[in-house]
Amino acid sequence: MRLVVLPAVALALLVTACDKAPIEWNDPVSTKQPSGPSRLAVEGGAPLFVADTTSPAALPPAPGRCESGTVTTNGPRKSAAAWWSVRIDSSAVLYVTASTDSGRTWGTPIAVDTTDVSSSGCRRPPPSLVTVGDDVYVAYSMAAPEGTGVFFAHTMSGMLHSPVPVIYGERLVATAIAADAKRVVVAYEEPNGKRQQVDLSISASQGHLFETHVTASRSVDNATAPAVALQDSLLAISWLTRSSDDSPASRVVRLGRIAP
Repeated sequence: MRLVVLPAVALALLVTACDKAPIEWNDPVSTKQPSGPSRLAVEGGAPLFVADTTSPAALPPAPGRCESGTVTTNGPRKSAAAWWSVRIDSSAVLYVTASTDSGRTWGTPIAVDTTDVSSSGCRRPPPSLVTVGDDVYVAYSMAAPEGTGVFFAHTMSGMLHSPVPVIYGERLVATAIAADAKRVVVAYEEPNGKRQQVDLSISASQGHLFETHVTASRSVDNATAPAVALQDSLLAISWLTRSSDDSPASRVVRLGRIAP
């Protein structure tokens, strides 16, 4: 093995590159959210909430399905649905299904994760879901045999890729997900400690590994209920915050640019 000594200038540039923040954030701003179903988006370089007017047909029968833990999403080429189905011991199985006709008909459900060991029943956060082309990406919080955490799984060409951990923690938390052909971004309520904050993890490998982990919310926020959107290198993140337990919640959004 040869020892390579870098010139002083090259070493300084390397240190600077390593210290560069993974996301260049704009200041958070208050925003209004439609009263009905909506989703966060990035349009024209700005974050905004748009009304979600999708009305999918009835999903395939699923014993023990948690209606409060069921989500759907519509993409340009494929729609998808995900839900928790509770077993007799109050643990649950996560299922996904897809549709190529905007939810008028659905394919056979796929069991994404069967390893839940909790007794939470339907008292658990719903999964979060997005489609990219023909692929379905899902993020969720679960008590796995190796520990409670936030996990990610996806189907590609109808084949399930094994779930991977995003972060481990002390409790089940809400998640949000966004993706494109290059990246997967999972936002989540921090599952450790007492402080309420929203963090996010970024994968540049289609979710096979989450290389970047950052805090998105401010230290002054009691941040919950994340939402996230992605457009090329632009990332929008949103959360609810309140000044005290008995004060009304307000929604905050901020825009960031992912460093190359």
